[in-house]
Amino acid sequence: MRIMESHGLRHNAFLLLVCLSLSITCMSVCMASAEWSGDLSDYELASFDNPDILGENERRGSKFNHFTLSDHGDVYVGAVNWLYRLDSSLGEIENVTTCDASRPDSVMPCHLTNNYNKILVVDSTRPDSLITCGGVYDGICQLRQLQDISNVMMESVPYVAGFEDATTVSVIAPGSDGGKWLYVVVTYTGKNLDNSGNFRPIIRRGLQMNPFLSASDDENAVLFSLGANVAMFSINYVLTFADGGFTYVVASQKEDLNSVQYVSKISRVCHDHTNLDAYTEITLQCSGSDGSVYSLVQAAHFGPAGPDLAASLGIPADEQVLYAVFAKNQGAPGTSDVPIDHSALCVYRMTDILDACKAAVTGCIKNGNAYLVDYLQGSLCNNYDIPILDPYLCNPEANLPLYKYAKGIAPVPSTAVLELPGNLASSIVTSIEVNHTVAFIGTLPGDLLKVHIESNTTARLYESVSLDTSPVLTDIKIDDQTRVMHVLTEQKLIKMRAENCGQYTTCETCIGTDAGNDGDPYCGWCTLERRCSRYSDCPLPDVSSRWLAYNAAQCINITDVAPYDNLPITVTEQQITLTVQQLPDLGTGQNYSCHFGSSESPATKNGEVLECTSPPSDGIPAIPQGDDAVHVDLGVKSSETSVEFIDTDFYFYECSTHTSCVSCVGSRWACDWCVFENRCTHESSTCTRANEIIITGDNNPTAFAVKGPKFCPQLLNQTAEVLLPNNIMRNITVITTNLPDKAEISSYQCSLDVEGSPQAVNADRNGDRITCQEKAYTYLSNDEPELEVKLSVSWTDTSGVAHILDDIHGFDVTLYKCEVQKPDCSRCVTARPALECVWCGAMPSESGVCKLNEVCRENMITLDNGLNCPNPVLSEVFPLTGPIEGNTVIDVMGTEIGRRFEDVVSVMVGNQPCDLAGLDSDYEIGASVSCRTRAESEGAELLTLTVTGADGTMQHSSGTVNFNFKDPAITSFQPRLGPEAGGTAVSVNGTALNTGRNIEAFIGDNPCNKTGKPVESMLECTTTAGQVGYKGVVKVSFDGAMRNSADIYTYTENPTITKVSPLKSIVSGGRILTVTGTFLNTSRNRQILVGDGSETYNEECEGKSATEMRCKSPNITSLDMLEEGNENATFGFIMDGVTQLLTWSQDNDVDLEYLEDPVYYTFEDGLQDKEGETLTIMGERINSAITDEEILVRIGSDVCTVSLISDSSLVCRLPTEDPGPGDFMGEDTSEGLPVVWVVHSNLKFRIGYIRYPPDVPPYIIIVSSVCGAILVCILFVVICFGAQVYGAKREARLILEDMRAMEADLADEVRQAFAELQTDMTDLTSDLEGIGMPFVSHREYATNMLFIGQEITPDTEDEEYPNEQVERAMVKFSQLLSNKNFLLLFIQTLDAESNAKLSIREKQSIASLLTVVMILENKLVYLTDVMVTLMTQLIEDAADSDRTRQLFCRTETILEKVMSNWVALCLYDQLKTHTAYPLFVMYRAIKYRSENGPIDVITGRSRFSLNYDKLLQEDVEFNALTLVVLINEEGDIIKEVKVLDVDTISQVKEKILDAIHGNHPYSERPSANQVSLEWRHGRSGKLVLTDTDMRPLTDKWRRINMLKDFHVGDNAQVTLVEKQDVPNAALSGTILKVQGSASYVNIGFDDEKIKRRMSTKRRYTIAEVEAQEGIRDWHLTQEEEWPTDEDGHRRRKRGGCISLDAVTFRNKITRHRIREISFPRLLSTKGIVQEYVDNMFQAILSAKSAPKAIKYLFDFFDSQAYRHDLSTADPDLVHIWKSNILPLRFWANAIKHPDYIFDIRPSRTVEASLDVIAQLFHDAHDTKTHKLGRETSINKLLYGREKTKFHNEIVSFYEEVEQLPPVPTQELNKELYKACENFTGLFSKLSTLDQLWKIVRRFKQKLLDEIENNERCKDENLDGLLEEIDNILSEEPDVAEECV
Repeated sequence: MRIMESHGLRHNAFLLLVCLSLSITCMSVCMASAEWSGDLSDYELASFDNPDILGENERRGSKFNHFTLSDHGDVYVGAVNWLYRLDSSLGEIENVTTCDASRPDSVMPCHLTNNYNKILVVDSTRPDSLITCGGVYDGICQLRQLQDISNVMMESVPYVAGFEDATTVSVIAPGSDGGKWLYVVVTYTGKNLDNSGNFRPIIRRGLQMNPFLSASDDENAVLFSLGANVAMFSINYVLTFADGGFTYVVASQKEDLNSVQYVSKISRVCHDHTNLDAYTEITLQCSGSDGSVYSLVQAAHFGPAGPDLAASLGIPADEQVLYAVFAKNQGAPGTSDVPIDHSALCVYRMTDILDACKAAVTGCIKNGNAYLVDYLQGSLCNNYDIPILDPYLCNPEANLPLYKYAKGIAPVPSTAVLELPGNLASSIVTSIEVNHTVAFIGTLPGDLLKVHIESNTTARLYESVSLDTSPVLTDIKIDDQTRVMHVLTEQKLIKMRAENCGQYTTCETCIGTDAGNDGDPYCGWCTLERRCSRYSDCPLPDVSSRWLAYNAAQCINITDVAPYDNLPITVTEQQITLTVQQLPDLGTGQNYSCHFGSSESPATKNGEVLECTSPPSDGIPAIPQGDDAVHVDLGVKSSETSVEFIDTDFYFYECSTHTSCVSCVGSRWACDWCVFENRCTHESSTCTRANEIIITGDNNPTAFAVKGPKFCPQLLNQTAEVLLPNNIMRNITVITTNLPDKAEISSYQCSLDVEGSPQAVNADRNGDRITCQEKAYTYLSNDEPELEVKLSVSWTDTSGVAHILDDIHGFDVTLYKCEVQKPDCSRCVTARPALECVWCGAMPSESGVCKLNEVCRENMITLDNGLNCPNPVLSEVFPLTGPIEGNTVIDVMGTEIGRRFEDVVSVMVGNQPCDLAGLDSDYEIGASVSCRTRAESEGAELLTLTVTGADGTMQHSSGTVNFNFKDPAITSFQPRLGPEAGGTAVSVNGTALNTGRNIEAFIGDNPCNKTGKPVESMLECTTTAGQVGYKGVVKVSFDGAMRNSADIYTYTENPTITKVSPLKSIVSGGRILTVTGTFLNTSRNRQILVGDGSETYNEECEGKSATEMRCKSPNITSLDMLEEGNENATFGFIMDGVTQLLTWSQDNDVDLEYLEDPVYYTFEDGLQDKEGETLTIMGERINSAITDEEILVRIGSDVCTVSLISDSSLVCRLPTEDPGPGDFMGEDTSEGLPVVWVVHSNLKFRIGYIRYPPDVPPYIIIVSSVCGAILVCILFVVICFGAQVYGAKREARLILEDMRAMEADLADEVRQAFAELQTDMTDLTSDLEGIGMPFVSHREYATNMLFIGQEITPDTEDEEYPNEQVERAMVKFSQLLSNKNFLLLFIQTLDAESNAKLSIREKQSIASLLTVVMILENKLVYLTDVMVTLMTQLIEDAADSDRTRQLFCRTETILEKVMSNWVALCLYDQLKTHTAYPLFVMYRAIKYRSENGPIDVITGRSRFSLNYDKLLQEDVEFNALTLVVLINEEGDIIKEVKVLDVDTISQVKEKILDAIHGNHPYSERPSANQVSLEWRHGRSGKLVLTDTDMRPLTDKWRRINMLKDFHVGDNAQVTLVEKQDVPNAALSGTILKVQGSASYVNIGFDDEKIKRRMSTKRRYTIAEVEAQEGIRDWHLTQEEEWPTDEDGHRRRKRGGCISLDAVTFRNKITRHRIREISFPRLLSTKGIVQEYVDNMFQAILSAKSAPKAIKYLFDFFDSQAYRHDLSTADPDLVHIWKSNILPLRFWANAIKHPDYIFDIRPSRTVEASLDVIAQLFHDAHDTKTHKLGRETSINKLLYGREKTKFHNEIVSFYEEVEQLPPVPTQELNKELYKACENFTGLFSKLSTLDQLWKIVRRFKQKLLDEIENNERCKDENLDGLLEEIDNILSEEPDVAEECV
C-alpha cells in the first residue's frame, strides 16, 4: 500500500493491475508458507488398519476400496476380497471374504484376479440391508444383512459393477415410477460387455426388481456406440449425485470419440422419464490464476455453500454447489489422461450448470449434429426452429423425436480458488462452520489438506495432516453436527475430529498472527476462558471480544503497565494501571481482579484500562538468594470464569543487594548509588552525608546529569601487560576516573589476590593516576610458570570508610617464575622474551638452571648469543611397540631436543631412519619430536637422535631407549553375532594386540569402536550398526597394518520384547522378572533399567534362550519418587545398542509397580521350638509382590519349603530331621541350634533359632504270618476267572472288528445322510440368528448348577416384612462368614463331620448356599482365596499320605462342591459366547436324527441312537408322511411338518409344536398333552385323533394308536385345537394364530383348566391313555416291564450300561444279530452326527476361549505339583486333577443335561445318546488304557477310536493353556467380579443366610470348640460373635412386634 501511495500519480492503471496481481500471487505464497502442520494423534478418535495378509506366493492386492455408515452406528468397509463390519469405535465385529473360487462364474482364483469392492451402499428401501458389488464374477452385486454381512440374502444380475481397473460410481435416487432405483455408472474396459455385446456406461436398476437389480436394456440405460466399443473409449468417473430431479455424473474423458483432447465433464439423466434418452453432458473448465488449464477432475463433492461463499457467488446461503479438485496432465495441456502433482480447487454454481445443460438441449434441438454425443448409440439432434420448453429437458419425445443424448459446446468456466503445486488431490468433502466453508482434500501421498474457501475467488490452505503412507480414497464423510470425520486410505480407516482447537495453546497460535491468513476457521480464542475453542463452545461468543475469530486483527494482550512493571519490595499497596487490548465487557454483577502471584486485588474497569492495587508486604514473595528481584505473574481474572485469562511479568526488587556502584546504577531497576555511604537505594534522598555524591541509575526516570555506570569511581582499562617476576621488587601504576576530591580522601591502597591471600601495599595518587609502591610479590606454586592475579584498588575517605574502585574491565597482573616448566636450556631460552629468562650457570660438569636475566651472575646462554645448549638426552618413547610393517608415529622424548623443529637433523630406529616429514606440528621445543617408522623385522631397536647446535655443530643424543617391532595376531573373538543396532561388546583375543599407536577394529567394513586400552592378549570394541544378515570377519588395524580373524561375525535382527511378567516388586528389588520376546540371546549387555527420569537403576539379565530371559527388579530405595508416594516406575532395557527398548514400558503403557518392603518378625526371645511339621513366621506385607515359590526359608543348611503366604504370615514345611547347628552360610554356630533365615527377593531376614526335639528310637515290631490256604484259594479263583475273561476279550475283539468293517461299508450312506442333515439343520437353526438360543434364565442356570438334586433352594425375593431378629442375626452371620479365619475353620470343621451326622447332600447344600451368599455380596474373589487355601492344604495332606490321585474326583465335601460351583459360575460367559452354540446344534442334530426313525413311546427305544441300551432291536416298518398343518380357519397360513406313520398321536403333536415354535423356549410354548390333534377332511370333516385305542381288548396288551391306524395319508390337513376332555364331543376352533410372517403364538389358554395343564408338564412325551389295572400298553414292541425310575428310565443293575458280558452270556444275543441290525443303526447315527460332536469338543477344548479363572486354576495345580515334586513320581497326576475339575465338574454334566443350560426338553432317546457322548468326553480325559474285557460296553466300543483322538486333543488343550501367559491378579479379579454381576440379585440374601444358618446351627458347639483351639480365631473373638448370632435369634420379640 505504501508503494501505491508514494507512486500512484506516476503509474497508469495497467501497472496498478499488475501490482495487484503480484500482490495476490505473493499472498498465495505467504498463505502456503503459513500452513500449520497438524499431528494425526491430535485428531484421531479411532482407526482400523487393513488386517488382510495374503500368502507368500499370492499377489498382494489387498487394500480398502469403500466404506459406508449405517443408521445404527456400525461402519462397513469394502476391501479387496474382504468385507468388514466395525462398531462405532472401529472395532471389528465381523469379516467375510468376497473371494469364492468355488463359484461357477469364478474364472480364476482370487489371488490372481482380486475382487475389488466397487459399490458399498446401505439399501434405504429395505430394513437391515447392504448392497455390495465386486469386480469379479461378472460384476454381480449381493444383498447382505447389515447385522450379519455373511448372510447373502440375494444376488443380482451380472454386469452391474466394473472390473478391477474400471471406475464405478453409484447413487440411490428416484426413478420414473417414484420408487428408489440404483443408478450405476461404469468405465468401459473391453471385458464388461453384457450377453448381447453391449456396454451400458449409465444404467438405472430396480432395487425391488426380480431378479435383483435387473433393468430394461432399452429404457433404463445409456449405451455405448459400436465405435466407442472398438476404440475402447475410457471415462474416469469420480462422483455421482442426485439433485432437482436429475442424477449427475462427474468424470474426465476425451472430449469426443475422435478427439485427442482430454477434458472434465458433468453429465445428467432425468429421474421421472421412462427412459434415459434425455442424457445431457457439458464440459467443466477449471483455470489457474495464470490462465493454465487443469484438465483432469480427480474428485468432487456436492454440498452447501457457507454464507460467506454463497454471498460471493450471489446465491442464497446453504444452496448446493459443486466442489471439484482438478489436476494438470502430463505433457501439453489436455493431451494426456495422466495427472501430475499439481492440483487446483474450483467451485461451480448449479445455476450455471443448469443453464449450460439447457443450452446443450436447445442446441441439439435447433442447431443439429454439433451437439451430438458421438460415443453413445443412437445420439440424435435436429434443426427444429421451435421454442424450447422446460419439459423438453426430460422428455425428448414430446410429440416427435426432438433429440437423444445432447452435449454442450461452451464449457462452464471457473477460476481456481486455490492452486496446490506439488500435490495430487484424490478426494474432497466440505463442511460449514458458522459463516465459513471448509474443504477437506485428500491427496495421493496420504495427506489431508484443510482449506478455507473464503470466496468464489480465494481460498487458503491452513493446515495439513499426514494420515497414512497410502493414498486417501474418495470416500470421506463428515457429520456436520459432531464434526466427526471418517477418512479412508488404501490401508486404514480413520475416525477423527474435523478440528482440534485444543491443540492451539496460545492466542497467537489459535487465531494466527497474520490477521486471517493463517488461522483455523473452526477456532477462535475464548478470551475469558483462555483457551482455543469453536464458536459454539465459548460462552456468549457474540458479546464484546469474548471470542476472537481466526481473522481477528490482534489477540487480547496487556499493552502497558503503569507506572511501571516493577516496584521496590518495600513499597506496598500502590495503584497499578493495566491497559488491555480486546478486553471484554462483563455482565451485570461481574468484575475483574488482578493477581500478583497468589495475592488478589479487585480491579476497576474503565474502557480498556484496569486499575488495581499491588499487594501488601505479606503478599509479596521473598527474593531468592543471590537475586536482586523476585518475579510474579501479574494476571487478570473475571468472576465469571475464575480463569487467569491474561498475564504479564511483574517484579519486586531490592536495590540494597547491589554492593558496587556499577552494578547498582546499571541494574534493571530505579536504583541510585550514594558514593560516600557506599549504598545502593531506590530513594537517594535518604543519603544525607555532607558533600555526598549521588550517581543516578540508568533506569531511574528522573533526569540527572550524573547518571549511569560511567560516572562511578572506577579503574580504566589497562593498556599493557603487567609482568611481575616472583620475589622481585616492582611497582604498579593504574589510571582511574571519577575519583572524589583529594580533600575527601585520606589514603589509597593496592592489593593482589595471590592464591587466595591478599598481598597489599600503600599507593600514591597523582591526578587520575595511582601508583602502587614497590613490593616483591610471591607465589608458592611450582606447577604454574605464570600466574594471573587480580588487582584491586581502594581509597579511604576522611571518615575512615574504605571504598573499592569499580573495575568493569578487570585489571590483571602476571606473576612468573623462569625456573618452572623450563627444565632444560632449549625450553628456557625459547621462552617469550618479555620474561627475560636465561640459562644460567652452564658448565661442562654442571647443567645449569633457568633464571631471570638480572639475577644471573654466572655463565649464561641466551637465544641469540651463539652458545650451544647441552647435548640431547633421550628418556622414553611412545608407543613402545609398533607393527613390523612400520608406519607407526612415535614420540621421542627427553631434554635438549632442539630449540625448533628444524634443529632436529635425524632420528634413527636401529639402522633405519625414522621419517620426520609432515610431523612438525607435533614437535615440542626441547622436549619431544615425532617421526614415522619404516618396516623392520621383529625385535627391539635402539633410538638415537641428532640436532644442530646454535654454532652449527652436530649434537648427538645419549640415553638407552629401545623401540619394539611386533607381529600381532588374532586367535579368536566372542560373541559371534549381535543385533543390527550394534552396541555389542566384542572381545578379541590374540597376541601383541596392544601394538602400535593407532589401533582400530572393524566388523567387515563396519567400524567397531575400541573400548578401554588394549592389552597384550585382548582387545575390546563395541559394534556399530549394521544390516541384518551382514557377515564379516573381525579386522584390527595396527597403524594401518591389518590383521583378520578366521571366524565370521553376523548381524542379526534386533531383539524385541513382547511381555514382562510379573510387574510387581518390593522396593528393595530382587524379584525375578520373566522377559519374553525374540532374539534376546543376541545381545551381550542385557540390563533392565528402572527410574523416574532423573535417576535410574539397573540390574543384569540372564538366560540363554532366544525368547526368554530373566531380570532382577532393581533396588530403588533411594529413588525420589518414593518420597512423593509414587509407586509406579517406568522401565526399559539395555540390549547392546538397541535404543528402542530403553522406553519399553512407556511405549507399551505398562509400569513396574513397587510395593513397600516386607517386615518379618523375629522369634520371641530369638528361639522357637519345633511343633508339628510346619513353621509359621509372622510379619507384615509378606505376600506383597511375591509368590510362595519365590520365598526361600533356610533352616540351617536345609530348606523349609514354603506352602502358604498371606499378608501377615508365612507357613513352610520343616525338614524332618534336625539340619544341624548354624545358618546356611556356615556361621552362627555358637548356640548349637539351626538358624532360621528368610530370603525375600533382595532382602534377608534372620528370624532366630529353632530347636528340634531329641530323637526317640522307635520300637520295631515285626509280625509275620503265612496263610498258605488263603493263597491257594486265591490262585484257584484267579485261574477260573481268567478263563472266563479270555472268552469275553475274544468276543469283544470280534465285535470291534465287525464294527470297523461295517463303518467302512456305511461310509457312502453316511455321507449322503449327513448332507441331508446339514440342509435340514440349516432350516432348524435358521431362527437362532434372530431370536438367539433358548437359554434358561441366570437364576435357573444357577439353580440347576448349584442346587440340582438338593432339597434346599433359596428364595428369590426377600419377605415383605422380614423378622427383625433374623435380619440382625444374619448381618452378624454374614460378617462372620467374611472373616477368612472363620470361613476356613467353618468349612474344615463341617467337612470333618461324618456322613451320619452331616449327610453328603447337606454338605452340598451348605456349599451352594455359601456360594450364593458370596455372589450376592460380590465376594467371589474372597471365596476363591479361601478355596485355594483349602485346596493347598488338601494337596499337602494328600501328598503326605500318598493319596493325591483321589483328589477332586468326587463332590462329597463342602470344598469339592464349592469347587464345582466355582467352575460353573466362571464358565458361564464362555459357555454363552463360545460353547453354547455347537452344544445346542449337536443336540438338535441328535434330536433330528432320532426322530427320523420310529421311537417307542413306552420304552423310549429308537431306531436311530448312539446308545445300544436304547436301540430298537426290532425291524419296524414305517413310512414318512408330510402333514399340512392349518394355522387359521381360512387355511391360507399353513406349515408342512414331517412325521412317521408309526408315530403316536402324542408324538405327532410334539413334532408339530416343534415345527411351529422352532427354537423358542420350551417353557413359553404348550406341550403335547395340552392340545388335541384334529384331522380335517373336506369342508366339514373334522376328527380329533387320540392315543387311546377304543377297540375291545383280546389279552393283557393294549396298543397305542398310531397315525396309520387312522389311515391318515400323505399331505393330509390337520390342526391343533384346544384340548377336549371328551374327544369329538364338540367342534373346536384352532388355538394357534399367525404372528408376523414366521412365528406363532398361543392364544387359547385363558381358562383356569388349561393353565393348570400348562403348569403340570411332564418331562417326556408319553401316551395319553388311562391306566387300567392288569392292562399293559405297548407301542412298537411288547416288552415285559422292568422296574423304572421316576423319569421312566429302566433301573439298571449295578454297572450302569449293558456290557459284553451281558450281551454274550446273559441275553444270548448273537454277534450275527448285532452285526445285521444294531451296528448299521449305531454306526450310521454316529457318522451322521460326528461333525457336530467334533465341533462341540473343539469349542470346549479351545485354549483361546478358556476363561482366565480356568487358566488360574490349572496354573495352581501345576505349581502345587512342582512344589511337592509330585509329577516326577506320577507324571499323569496334574492331568488327572485338571480332568477331575473340568470335565467331571462341568462339561460332562452340561453335555448330558443340556436342559440345565437351554430351555428345552430332551426326549429319552436323545438323553440316551447324550449319555454316550458325555461318557466319551469323560473317558477321553482318562490317562489309563482300558483293555477289552467282560465289562466292556458296546457304547464304549462304538467310540473306541475317537477316544484316542480326543484324548490327544485334551492333552494339547492342557499344554496350550499352560503356555498362555499367567493371569494377573487384577485380571482374574475382574473376571470374578463379572461372574458375580451375572448372578447378582437372583436370590434373597436373607433367606439364603437363614437357610445356611439353620443347617450350621446344629454344629455350633463343634465350631465353638474348634475356635477355642484356634489361636487366631480366638484372638478375633469369633466365638463371641457366633454366640451373639444365636442369642439374637433366641430373643423374645418386643411388644411392638407382638402387636404386629
